[in-house]
Amino acid sequence: MIELSKTPRRPRRLGRSVAMAASAVLLAAACGSSSTHAASPTVPKQAPVTTAAPTAAPGTRGHTTTPRTHAATTAVPATTATVPPTTVAATAPPTTAAPGPHVVLTSEQDVTPAELNRAETLLDETITDLKRFEYPTEAFAAGYRSIGDALTGDEHYVNWSYVDDGHILDPARPESVVYEVRNGRQVAVAAMYMLPFGSTFANVPDVGGALTQWHVHRNLCLTESATHKVLAGMTADNGTCPPGTNKAGNTPMLHVWIVPNACGPFAALEGVGAGQVPAGQTRNCDTRNASVP
Repeated sequence: MIELSKTPRRPRRLGRSVAMAASAVLLAAACGSSSTHAASPTVPKQAPVTTAAPTAAPGTRGHTTTPRTHAATTAVPATTATVPPTTVAATAPPTTAAPGPHVVLTSEQDVTPAELNRAETLLDETITDLKRFEYPTEAFAAGYRSIGDALTGDEHYVNWSYVDDGHILDPARPESVVYEVRNGRQVAVAAMYMLPFGSTFANVPDVGGALTQWHVHRNLCLTESATHKVLAGMTADNGTCPPGTNKAGNTPMLHVWIVPNACGPFAALEGVGAGQVPAGQTRNCDTRNASVP
């Protein structure tokens, strides 16, 4: 708080001439004198009031804004009173708050708050980033190729160069985009994240605990092309694939659905494309989050 000095008392020995002079000064100021702070010759000048530090404008999250113009020691003449004040930063758009998860999941037993937050964040970011690949033509232009499984109802487009690129669970670079026919046209419904070739369930990162169940495909045989692997057939879990094909799908994968799924946003496929979950687990069907997102 700024303390203002008190005006000293007028000396007791002032004569009538001094009093008349002070009255004349005050009368001149009232009639439009250019000095609005004339003082008695015997009264010391009052120290100028320091303008308080500017405060943050609403919505700028504590950032200092440019204050309005104030006269510090000289009064503004009456002829300048109509000049518009300096624009303050309060008129600027508010600072955007840091983005957070927009989806809210119902947790399961033994899922920690950190796991729940990671699952919500992965889902939220996948929903946002997968908009770039809404249609197969957009995925194709980005290097994704179909594995030829459209007859299952869910067609996987895979960018095989992303499988070993060092990016794990990166919504900006999903290894696969899943398409379904809706309203007569194929649209993106999920991303499928894959770990590098040679990985096992022992290598999967903990995302959302029991909410996020990984799976593999030990029974699918795909052609050995480096850039465009196509489904060539099926074999037993422990069987071998014909020459020229391999089990490229035998690496941990995680689906993240951007549309409501009957078994939740991280469910594996059903039927022939369901794959296999870790030993000792049963396929997770998270009906409590079936309407998310």
